[in-house]
Amino acid sequence: MVLAMSNKPVYYNDLPAFEMIKQHDFTYCMSDDNRYYESGRRQLELINAAVDKEYGGWTNKVVDHWNKYAPHSDEMSWRKQYNN
Repeated sequence: MVLAMSNKPVYYNDLPAFEMIKQHDFTYCMSDDNRYYESGRRQLELINAAVDKEYGGWTNKVVDHWNKYAPHSDEMSWRKQYNN
């Protein structure tokens, strides 16, 4: 849940795709707690659905936005590749 300027709760599934990506728990898949894993997995499902609805799929613009927030290092990366 994210609080809007009016202090009314805004739920994750009500956010636009770019805001979902910004708020996404990228490392959910590494959690030992199944609740966090399931929450992150559900977020990813919602992101994919929102991206399809708003952009018609993972365009270069969407991939760039994802990669702006996705953690990465030499050992591990959550960045996406372009599908050209």
